[in-house]
Amino acid sequence: MNKLEKKIDQIFSKKTSNMGFGNSSVKKVDKKLLLLIESDSIINDFQDSIDGLLITNLEIDNLDKVKSKNLVGIKYPDKLLDVNIINDNNYDFVIIDDNKLSYKYLDNNSKTIYEINEDITDDDVDIISSFDFPVLYIEFKENLNFDEVESFFKISKITSKFNCNFFMKTNRILTTDQLQILFNLGIIGLILDSKIINKKNILNLNKNLENINTEKKKSGISPDLSPNLNSSIEDDFDE
Repeated sequence: MNKLEKKIDQIFSKKTSNMGFGNSSVKKVDKKLLLLIESDSIINDFQDSIDGLLITNLEIDNLDKVKSKNLVGIKYPDKLLDVNIINDNNYDFVIIDDNKLSYKYLDNNSKTIYEINEDITDDDVDIISSFDFPVLYIEFKENLNFDEVESFFKISKITSKFNCNFFMKTNRILTTDQLQILFNLGIIGLILDSKIINKKNILNLNKNLENINTEKKKSGISPDLSPNLNSSIEDDFDE
């Protein structure tokens, strides 16, 4: 099981994990939803209060080797960036949105996450579903207003087409109620927009994430993590 799969497993496991924040005496809580932030480089900021980094604007000539205990992924790798180099430098996943990239990104060992949006067609769904992506990534062209029902309908229009779970980008600090609806729709990870990243926002979002009820889920959908994961994970999730 790779690091990405282990992190996803934590969501559905009944074990507790320490939220950290640099204090070993902090109360242990069940892990609710993965929280990653956008960054231009591998940083140690907020490492005890997030689950990972999504590296954007990557300079392929200056690829740092990953030594973080958290997830570190790459968004939109350049065509010149070889998959083997990504794996050799210990990156945990790659988000792609370009069909012209090397076929090697379809190898399960590359831990590729495919991006989808509101323009996805039924034909696209059939094609994407035939590959073993650990999760799918949703990024809307325009920011959603989560105070309105319409935003959740737009998300459901996408997630209802797939038998899997999703990461999604957000530029808002969502309430627990809003996060609960997202989780019920299959969102198991949030990517926080770099424009709103600061300590206060991250702590507030983590506090809201703690109260999500992970016993709820999309009707008939079990967490599709990996064919290599033990089936007991699904049993725990459906109890």
